[in-house]
Amino acid sequence: MPSKRTLAKFMLLAGDILLLYGALFVVLLLRYKGSEDLLLIPQHILPFSLVFIFWLVLFGAFGLYDFGFIKNNKRFIYRLLRAMTTNTIFAMLLFYLVPAFEIEPRRNLILIALLSALLIFIWRYAFNLLITRAPSSQVLFFGITQDTQELIEYLLRNPQLGYQPVAWVDLGGKKPASLPLPHFEAHQDLALLVKDFAIDTVIISPELKENKTLVTTLFKLIPLGVAVLEFPKFYEMNIGKIPLSLIGEVWFLENLVGIRKTTYEFFKRVLDIILSIFLIIPAALLFPFIALAIRLDTEGPIFFRQKRVGRGGKEFELVKFRSMVKNAESLNGYKGNGPDSRHTKTGAFLRKNYLDELPQIINILKGDMSFIGPRPERPAYVLELKQKIPFYEMRLLVPPGITGWAQIHMEDDASVEDAPEKIQYDLYYTKNRSLVLDLLIVIKTLFTILRREGR
Repeated sequence: MPSKRTLAKFMLLAGDILLLYGALFVVLLLRYKGSEDLLLIPQHILPFSLVFIFWLVLFGAFGLYDFGFIKNNKRFIYRLLRAMTTNTIFAMLLFYLVPAFEIEPRRNLILIALLSALLIFIWRYAFNLLITRAPSSQVLFFGITQDTQELIEYLLRNPQLGYQPVAWVDLGGKKPASLPLPHFEAHQDLALLVKDFAIDTVIISPELKENKTLVTTLFKLIPLGVAVLEFPKFYEMNIGKIPLSLIGEVWFLENLVGIRKTTYEFFKRVLDIILSIFLIIPAALLFPFIALAIRLDTEGPIFFRQKRVGRGGKEFELVKFRSMVKNAESLNGYKGNGPDSRHTKTGAFLRKNYLDELPQIINILKGDMSFIGPRPERPAYVLELKQKIPFYEMRLLVPPGITGWAQIHMEDDASVEDAPEKIQYDLYYTKNRSLVLDLLIVIKTLFTILRREGR
């Protein structure tokens, strides 16, 4: 059965589609009312349908279907305006460059775009307001840890997710310094607690299943309509990463061992090859200009080559356009993969627009990499982190990629300090990898490129 959040996303998408087509027909009917040109309305449907598909993808790229972002604030308004501006420019280019679309965009498109923007803004503002104020699941947590506190604070900041933490049960251990929730002892009457706080969801840690007394107590709550969920799965569902402090060998045995996903990997490899062949032509056309710019800017080779660690720990040679000064790694203050002042002017431009990644198409064709996957790291870096972070080598179960789940969620996923959080995202991707998740990563990467933030 679809979750409430899935149904809400479907309703949001359906509303966007309805308003886009509504704006199209309203503008055309008003402009052609009482005229023979009214017969021209059907020829607008196909081109504008293609435009609207692109617009909806751009909405996704700008995070307008992400429930972690769906709330009325300046960031939301700014992103919606940028999305509509980008969409309008795309539509104008499409109608001017494709002769088959015999309509006049200067009179119709601008009006449709303006009306669409107005209607969608009103619809989105109302939807965000309703989803924030809609009745939420009242959540009780058993025990408190740093991960639990992080999740509670995240849910309190994002009421649109549909979960309202109301209390937690003390099972011993270190109490949080500040958490704006009441807490109770495990020996208290939980049924009374559930009724008093109208609790409908209880979150437990996996080890509680070994406590027969608590299991019996929780079993008695089921007739009250209470759902009992394990904390790791609940955390993963809401934050999109694995709580690293709560997993161990058993987690990998239950979630990763034997899960080959052969069909998915076959189709992903086919798509990697097709997309690489499709991109290699424009990449070849850009190559002379990029090579000339690199040579004119500073001395040194055109390409940057470096050993990286791929799937199963196998090393390969990664190839990129050089973006730093010659022998940059030997200079003081080297920051690994992160940006710093040693980038050349051309290199800074290439990185900001992701053009330095183009030669990696060769790595993808060879099978060393994929378009989607964890960031490929240097052998020394991997060796260091394997000693510092438990289970770090498990991120090598899948091929590395140019972009990935960690890259789209973290501002800087290349530093040693950020490695513990990065592996939480990498393990989430390894466990949940699918073509749908890959498509979501591509869409969110598109938004990063549109923002021109670079790396």
